Amino acid sequence: MIILKLRLDNIYGFKSFELDLTYPKKIVNSLIENEHLEGFPSFRYKKAVILMGANASGKTTLGKAILGITSFINNPNPATLRNIIGDKKHKASFSIDYVNKNNYLQRLALETKDSAKIKYKYFKAKISPNCSYEKTVEKLIDCTKEFEEKIYNIEKHYDGDNFLKYIFAYPNNIPFFNIEKINKSLLLKIFKSFIGTLDPTLTDIKISKDLKNSFIIKRNNEEIIIQDGNLLNKEMLSSGTIEGINIALFLASMFVNNNSFYYCDEHFSFIHTDIEKRIFGIMLSKLKANEQLIFTTHNTDMLDLNLPKHSYAFLKKKLVGKEYQISVCYASDYLKRNTDSIRCAVENDVFSSLPDDSLLNDLE
Repeated sequence: MIILKLRLDNIYGFKSFELDLTYPKKIVNSLIENEHLEGFPSFRYKKAVILMGANASGKTTLGKAILGITSFINNPNPATLRNIIGDKKHKASFSIDYVNKNNYLQRLALETKDSAKIKYKYFKAKISPNCSYEKTVEKLIDCTKEFEEKIYNIEKHYDGDNFLKYIFAYPNNIPFFNIEKINKSLLLKIFKSFIGTLDPTLTDIKISKDLKNSFIIKRNNEEIIIQDGNLLNKEMLSSGTIEGINIALFLASMFVNNNSFYYCDEHFSFIHTDIEKRIFGIMLSKLKANEQLIFTTHNTDMLDLNLPKHSYAFLKKKLVGKEYQISVCYASDYLKRNTDSIRCAVENDVFSSLPDDSLLNDLE
């Protein structure tokens, strides 16, 4: 799955919010290779996005909104929508443009008042050679009836082109996938390399023979167990090691190509900045054709990476009237020259993304 454009209104705390993950011009000598739909070089999308912003600016919530929407596409259950609506007394809506495993641009637009009465429209258009996202949007055709048939025919829906593959990772949440379907030796190699880097006292890791879908990490005579995505005795580990286990599972999914959309949310709060940059580089190298990564962080050292400026996006929350509104801005909209520094722009709050610390003046 590749997300191209997302619009949210009254979804969690987002009002009239739009996220654009396309870019208009080819970047020469970019560190990110093949940043376009495979076989369609003019159909460009942001393959890796570093998303930054102050605390409570919406980074985690955006991931949860995307997860709710993609879960609904896979299994159109009104209960899924009920969880992501902000003010349930008012109308809520979203629109998502995406490409899945076929060569069709798809758009699902949905509107609901109480998550029981749903109005939706589904559009799609065949992507032509040398055609851009913008040109393909102009060719979208209303196929709502076709989408309705897939909703009511579950078997057809799940075998069809709308079934999405993704993985989301949040703090205190271990990404889950079925280890029985992946290369065990590769998985153990990733664990040993990454977790061993963070905590040398963890001497070994193995897949449990007795517990289904479980790992056992050894420290001297102690055993730490991960079962069905849950860390059973986390009190034995440091915060950094717990984060490391989460990231190792997330990274393993990228290695084995289990998914195509990845959302990694602030999993490096307790991990050294150089390790974060190194792991992000590994994630970037493992992104395959028609895959996408959104990586949220507070680490300003990530601003020094040699990435295209369109790879950086910044969330900000501002008081508008009596309500706080979240918006997003892109470094590429402000910095046009190759010599423009993203770090300098952030330090000078060009994107209005720095936290407002004025209330702390009363403590001085």
